[in-house]
Amino acid sequence: MRAAALSVWIFINLLCFGMCGYLYLIWSKYWMYLEKQRLFNPTVTLDGADLVLPESYNPTKLSRGSVLNSTEGRKSRRAAIGTYWSSSKLDETAKSAAHPPSHVEMRSRGGPRFPNVDHPVLQFDSDKYQCSDYTTDECAEKTEAFKRALLKEFHRVLMADSNVFKSGLDVHNTYNVQWSGGGGGGVRERAGGELRCALRRVAVRTVAAADEPFRSRGFRIPPVPPRRYRTCAVVTSAGALLGSQLGKFIDSHDMVLRFNNAPVENYTDDVGSKTTFRILNSQVVTKPEYRFPDDPLFHNVSMLIWDPANYSSTLEEWFEHPDFPLFPVYKRLLEDRKDADVHLLRPEVLWQLWAVLQDASPYRLRRNPPSSGFIGLWFALQQCARVRMFEYVPSARATRRCHYHGAAADAACTLGAWHPLAMEKAVAERMRDNSDVEVFQTGYIDVPGVGAEPCA
Repeated sequence: MRAAALSVWIFINLLCFGMCGYLYLIWSKYWMYLEKQRLFNPTVTLDGADLVLPESYNPTKLSRGSVLNSTEGRKSRRAAIGTYWSSSKLDETAKSAAHPPSHVEMRSRGGPRFPNVDHPVLQFDSDKYQCSDYTTDECAEKTEAFKRALLKEFHRVLMADSNVFKSGLDVHNTYNVQWSGGGGGGVRERAGGELRCALRRVAVRTVAAADEPFRSRGFRIPPVPPRRYRTCAVVTSAGALLGSQLGKFIDSHDMVLRFNNAPVENYTDDVGSKTTFRILNSQVVTKPEYRFPDDPLFHNVSMLIWDPANYSSTLEEWFEHPDFPLFPVYKRLLEDRKDADVHLLRPEVLWQLWAVLQDASPYRLRRNPPSSGFIGLWFALQQCARVRMFEYVPSARATRRCHYHGAAADAACTLGAWHPLAMEKAVAERMRDNSDVEVFQTGYIDVPGVGAEPCA
């Protein structure tokens, strides 16, 4: 009798747990549906309508067409860009046409239909959205269509990543991030000024000569020189820069910031030749294939190196357990180069930047540090009156090619597989104040430095 009662009790508990799990699954799917409707078209009432993509949308992966690779295609692109930069400013009618009112067709279905977040919205390696003449109405329409697709793709990736059943957000918390702030549903979308103020509050903090355990171990860390620039170019390593012909424009800036081992030789037409600063992750510093610091790429430039630590680690704990063994390499560099302007970013800064992203996100982000790209954007905004960042927010030249200097191809290089790239780029797009044509055709965002931002 006792065994029968115990069996019934176990059965009832399993049934209750199973129903609770099923209800949670349904609730999470319905929340994803509501989020998609709200974020893809904030003006629509959430009454069971279903998002309908244009009939021309084809999610099939396209290969880069012969027009883009042909000599004629490259010449026409270069001619268009040359015409664009030769004028004193973009034609005002084109700038106004770059912001036409957007709309998304909605059809009532009488009930919710859960979105399939596994199918990409954005087409890579396609000339579908590219313009040969930036001043036409057709170009304005292509630009607006690409912008809509890109922002939807950001939200699709973030929504998919926030699905705890797929991403294991609570399981894969390598850095033991303890976050109790906003994010994860229902937060108001922050405007560009609010985001710049949030980044302004994250101060540039590097390891100093007096910090332990570095002082007692003989690290001769130089003081950080004062930095203030009028214009700064932050040049990503994106494959879309190949063929862009942006080199001269990039070199015209007072400071040019590059990342990791991105070369300029043989690519100067597209990425320029000037390098003032490099942001390096600790893999580049420690892995032999990057030849740090012997490669000339790392000579005669200022450098900021970052390496993640646990969310609450002290400097001592970080020194004992870095992600990559960068400290002996850094010490040797300081001993060999007495005038080196090379510094280590304090690891707590990474999590302060991550917190800005999570606080601005309606989704739960992966608990991994931001990318070098976002670190570079934040750093430049602190030092510069005006920052132009190239191919961070993808243009219509968007490609699966990871780097302009390599053949590897993967959409995750643009949208993120480890870093919260989709949220980083959504935030960057929200902070810019230049025209859609400049962002999505020419290939750069223009962001005011945070020093002049009126923050509360």
